[in-house]
Amino acid sequence: MQLTQLDLCSGVGAGFCYAGLKHGFKLIGTAEIDDYCSGILKLRYPDIYNYGNVRDIPRLARQRLGYYMHPGRIDLLTASPPCPPFSTEGQRLGGADERDCFPAVLGTIGELQPKFAAIENVSGLITCPNYPGQPTGSYFRGVVSTLDLFGYDAEWITIGSGHFASPYIRERLLLVAVARSLKPQWERAASWTDQARSRTEEVRFNKQRRGIKPGYPLSVVRNPGLLARPLGVKSRDGTVRRMRQAAGNLLDPRVAAIALNRIVYLSQLSSLPTGITHIK
Repeated sequence: MQLTQLDLCSGVGAGFCYAGLKHGFKLIGTAEIDDYCSGILKLRYPDIYNYGNVRDIPRLARQRLGYYMHPGRIDLLTASPPCPPFSTEGQRLGGADERDCFPAVLGTIGELQPKFAAIENVSGLITCPNYPGQPTGSYFRGVVSTLDLFGYDAEWITIGSGHFASPYIRERLLLVAVARSLKPQWERAASWTDQARSRTEEVRFNKQRRGIKPGYPLSVVRNPGLLARPLGVKSRDGTVRRMRQAAGNLLDPRVAAIALNRIVYLSQLSSLPTGITHIK
């Protein structure tokens, strides 16, 4: 049976959306307000409706999601909320930052009650205060507490994008939430850390065999013209700036796949008869 996926804060759809497509998920909607990114989404997924502002999702869902609006009918909700409110390179305003979209993402999870949710962000989210001056890590504790209140168990790991020959060597936080109504057999589950390590080692081994190291894709290295301008070089061209900004916000689909692999695994584990004690 094909699992359904609703993606929020979608960017150009190169992360969770693309990884979901590769995993056989059925994408039923995206949410993105940036004009440039929305244009790319329309080209990449022409038949998929873009709900626009994630803060409007609960209201728009009643009008357009129809069947999927009923709690539990969406299998997977994925989201890549803007990271500036939590990045160690910024002011780390947390909930005081107008770009904070976590309340809308969590509110949508609470209303639609998907079976699974996958959220990614910068690793600085773990230590960010809820508001300036509040305790370190209070924002992330609030995220996990809200998911718990909505009936979800959560687990999280950090993955370095460089392990996947990404253009950017950086860490991403991946969080997977599982509805307790599924009754997953956690005592029989393999560690997500072990699963992720196995996957990254496999990818690294394959890359080494082909002589590819973390950095720009080989096609760009051979043809620098594929980049409108080298990243980091100032440009007065608004389109180029938007392209560079979109590129900087990309979630490598191989990193996204770490979360989706875990969800597929837990989905299978949740459906096992009680007499079965192991799956790969």
